[in-house]
Amino acid sequence: MKKIYTVLVFIFLFSAYAQKGKTIYFPQVFFDKKQATNLLAEGKSTIEGVAFTKQKNMYGFKPLLGEKHYAREGTVVMLFPCTSYFDEWYRLRNKYENKNTTVFMSQEAFEFRIEAKTDAYGRFKFTNLKPGKYYLETIIDFTAVGSYDEQVGNTNYYNGYGAYMGSSPIYQKYYYNYTLENREYEFVEIDRDGELIEIKLK
Repeated sequence: MKKIYTVLVFIFLFSAYAQKGKTIYFPQVFFDKKQATNLLAEGKSTIEGVAFTKQKNMYGFKPLLGEKHYAREGTVVMLFPCTSYFDEWYRLRNKYENKNTTVFMSQEAFEFRIEAKTDAYGRFKFTNLKPGKYYLETIIDFTAVGSYDEQVGNTNYYNGYGAYMGSSPIYQKYYYNYTLENREYEFVEIDRDGELIEIKLK
């Protein structure tokens, strides 16, 4: 049932992007199922951490001292083994992906992942991993704060004789909330079996 569900989600996402008129890319390299299976074989290592994000400023950067928005409880964190196919997918995504272009994995490659869910504090854990390089990704939704200035009046200016000289507008700033999503990701490399690595997915 899980495999059928994954296929349906994949088809739905593909159709949704196609209907929006987006350009879609797929890696044009062979997906080595044996390599992916071997990289996800059971080991004794653990990756654990906390997932959070920050609201970006008008220039697209997340300020160092900005408010942290921790992943909600139940947020899915995905872990992928860094196969040669995955490396090509990531290269294509960095090169081409924008508001008009999306880079997908094949359905088969996408199934070779492990998922964990965050707790009430945004923490997650992956256990029984073997040494190797992994890619972790999550989508964090949060309530962002926006603002706008609205003119609420004018200040009039007069000279010493009471003659009108002009005016300047008076503005008041208003704030509002809206929902936003940020994609957070990180590469993690396990060097030895039994290693415990803690990360911040931000």
